[in-house]
Amino acid sequence: MHSRALARGREKLRRDRQKLTFYDYWPPVIIATKTDSAPGLFLIRIHPILFSLFPPLLLLLFSLSPSLAPFFIRSQVHPPSLPMTTTSSSPTSPVLNTDLSLNAENSAFYGEPSFSSFEDPKKKDTPQPSPALDTIMVDTKPSSPVGANPQDPAASTVAIDVPITPVSATADPTSPVRATAQSTVLSISTTYTEEEDEDMEMIEDEETPVNAAAQSNSNAAADEGNAHRNTIEELQASLDESLQEKQSMDYELSRTRGAYHDLRNQFMDLQEKLAKKDRDYEIMSKNYLEHVRIIKATDDDHYTIRDRLIQLKASIEHLIRKAQGGRSVNLNKEAAVEHLKSSGLMDDFPVPEDKLESYHLNLYMESVVMSTLVSHFFDKPLSCIFDYNKGFKEIYDWMQVRNGKLAVRWRQQLCKMLADDPATKPRQEEEVLTASSALSELVSKVYANTNELNKIRDICNKAFELAIAMNGIESAIKPVTVPLGAAFDEENMGTSLKSNPDGKVALVIFPAFKDKESAFNVMPKVWCY
Repeated sequence: MHSRALARGREKLRRDRQKLTFYDYWPPVIIATKTDSAPGLFLIRIHPILFSLFPPLLLLLFSLSPSLAPFFIRSQVHPPSLPMTTTSSSPTSPVLNTDLSLNAENSAFYGEPSFSSFEDPKKKDTPQPSPALDTIMVDTKPSSPVGANPQDPAASTVAIDVPITPVSATADPTSPVRATAQSTVLSISTTYTEEEDEDMEMIEDEETPVNAAAQSNSNAAADEGNAHRNTIEELQASLDESLQEKQSMDYELSRTRGAYHDLRNQFMDLQEKLAKKDRDYEIMSKNYLEHVRIIKATDDDHYTIRDRLIQLKASIEHLIRKAQGGRSVNLNKEAAVEHLKSSGLMDDFPVPEDKLESYHLNLYMESVVMSTLVSHFFDKPLSCIFDYNKGFKEIYDWMQVRNGKLAVRWRQQLCKMLADDPATKPRQEEEVLTASSALSELVSKVYANTNELNKIRDICNKAFELAIAMNGIESAIKPVTVPLGAAFDEENMGTSLKSNPDGKVALVIFPAFKDKESAFNVMPKVWCY
């Protein structure tokens, strides 16, 4: 209940304060007049600047109408009814009895005055000017507010001497009337200021219980405001830091973009240079191929030569398999063993003659065919159709020691000349016919009821062309024989039918083919026991 009463008091005080305007703080002036017709009492408020000019206005008023008797009174903020009595200081001065009653519920400055009496017993019709001064005493006795001193005479009684002077008195600058008017205005201003201070003190004393709670709420609001202010400052600091980070990140982004554009430009330049180099390389490669084609006997390289050697080996295996027939029914063991003995292989062969089986003799016939091809086509210094193989070998070795590139170029040029020579084709047919006839006779003797001359001739033609191709490349490829009795090497050797991987080489069916730089290698096919 007490808190609600305090709240209501605070609210009423706030509304009362809001009602006050700047105009309410202007000094009030009560003007009382007496005329022949009727008395009058006026309450006005004067701007402080105009208030300072009020004494000259009084003198002007006295000079114009001596019958007017103005007087001034300063009222409190909440004055009660104001009884007013007048006493004359001169026998010629009129007597004014005025009862000023102001309603306490309304504003003190807007209260309507009332007159108790206005007497002029001496001269009622025509007022006479008097050289003396009339003094009007206003006795104000308000109810003592809270916190005010009821014994303070400055707050309760105001004595004002209002001069009533003839018109001629205004001309004298040293007139006592003028001095009295000026002192009267100064007294009113001083009294107004003192009473205003006392009124404010009384209002503050009345508000003391309310101000305690208001002060508490004000402190809480101030603390909350300080907390909000601190939060705002922290957020502002965080925002400033974020802005600085954003600026630094924007700078890094712009720098990175600049570096990216620079790298992109460099990349585009390198792309153009690379494209130009690719075009140049294509032109150089084309020119190189044209140049190589001029000096090479064929268009073969290591890959094509390897494929052709593998095909040649497969053709020999197929020839023997077809010649022997099913289960080697066409095999003539006596003829095969006889040829084996004549070659000298039987002396070191690990299997005795009486224990030789059909697959032994078939593998031996494969090695015989390949040995014939090697001796007729592959194992020649330049070519089987070249009549100066012996002289070529001596000159080539001499050049190889002194200038290997010129020796290679010379060998390639000779192969190219042999491949393009019109006389090469007939010479090739002669050599192929010689080799194929010898092989066909041997095969027909070992395998009865077979005639594989055409097949053998085709194998010999392949071997002749392959030999020229192997001698026509930059690094010549030659057959390499595997020594008998060597241990089997799984990485560098190929096995055959029923070969012992842990044994030693007893028969070389297909030799190895390698170049001098070991860039080309075709593994041999061997049989181990």
